[in-house]
This record gives sequence, C-alpha cells and structure tokens, in this order.
Amino acid sequence: MTNIQIFDIFPTTIYSNKVLHHEKYKKAFYDVYSKYDYEQETICKNGEEWYNTTSENTGNPYIHLDENLTEIFDEIIENVKTYVHDVLEYEDIFDFIITKSWLSRARASYENIQWHNHANSDISFTYYLNTPPNSHRLRFSNDANINGLLAGLNKSDIKDAIRNTNKHNASTFYMDPQEGNIVLFPSSLAHSTDNARDFVGERLAIVGDVILVFKEDGDNDYSMGYLNPKYWKKYESKK
Repeated sequence: MTNIQIFDIFPTTIYSNKVLHHEKYKKAFYDVYSKYDYEQETICKNGEEWYNTTSENTGNPYIHLDENLTEIFDEIIENVKTYVHDVLEYEDIFDFIITKSWLSRARASYENIQWHNHANSDISFTYYLNTPPNSHRLRFSNDANINGLLAGLNKSDIKDAIRNTNKHNASTFYMDPQEGNIVLFPSSLAHSTDNARDFVGERLAIVGDVILVFKEDGDNDYSMGYLNPKYWKKYESKK
C-alpha cells in the first residue's frame, strides 16, 4: 500500500472576505432601502407554500446602477478580481460586468430560498448587509460529485453512511452568514438557504451575477468565452 497516489483534480472553490468599510456601506444602502423594498408574499408552488425571499423577480434587479452605492459594487468587483486572478490563478485577460443585482431577505426561519443556480453568469456574489444571530445558513450542493457513491440516497441519508465528511465525499456544504462578508462562488453551483433555528430581525444581503468578458484590446483568439461587448451587435425584435 506504499505506492498510493492521490490527485485532487476537480475541487470547487468558494471565496469569502470581510469588507473593511462595512458600516459605511451598510448605512449607504439603508439610506436608499425604500427604493428596493418589495412585497414578500407567500407563493404556492407544486402544492406547497414558500416565501418570496428575493427581489430578483420584482422587476428591479438594478441595484448596481445606483450611484449612491458605487463604492459597494467597486468593492465587490475588487474581490471578484482577487478570486479570479489570485485564487483561481487566471491570466489578466478579462473585464468584469455585473449583469444584475437584487436583494435576498428573510424575516423568519421558515422563509428559505429553494435550490437553484445562476447558469447564465460566471460568478455570483452575496454581500451580507445585516445578519441577526441564528440567520439562515448558505447551503451548496455538489450534484456532480463523482465520489458520491451513494447517489441513490437522498442528502439526509448520505450523512448517516459517511464516517467523516471531507472534500472527497461531501455532496453538501454549509456556511453561516457573517455580516459584512462577501461570498463568491461559481454561478453554476447549486445553492439554497437553510435554517432550523429561530432568529429575530431581518437577514438582508445584496446578491448579484458577474460575467467575464475578454478585454477590449485582447487577442480574441479563444474558442470559448464572451467577446468584449464592444463587438456585440444588438437586434431589436419585431412586434
């Protein structure tokens, strides 16, 4: 058994960082909060009730365009650059575009966000503006986990069959939200919120999507990826 070699070749990397000027940014958002407030209704889906805890589908996913919040999104993009260049070690060949941004909010433990991903972008972010104690955990799922030998079991069963959860066998991962932190992750990664604990107050975060486009003065000799929008041509639909 002395010739065993282990190659960890396909990890998934999630990034988290504390924002230096969080209190300043938090105040800046709460000063304009009324512009982005939304109705949090109970919606019936597949015979079950669930709560509309995000503002993404309320017709106003443009928080990043608010001039009063420029510094917040500059800070988010600086972290995205660190994630791409220093952590994932990509070359400096990209410009970064925020395509949309919205609120994620919960005021009770039962207001969970369902499993989903953001497949139309490259990197997604969550900036936690306010997190009362016992707020919802951020939950990720590795649906393509090749080491998930018990694929026929549901996620609650798998934990009973694994001696020690680690990067080789884990199919889910949880993060407790930390106020003032930015979390970045691949947009295609399935995620949701989960909370079995009661909390008081409002868990509030700005959430959004980023795409990577090749720089305007780049070589443009890659077969995959987005060209810079300078080279895009828009066509209006005919009605």
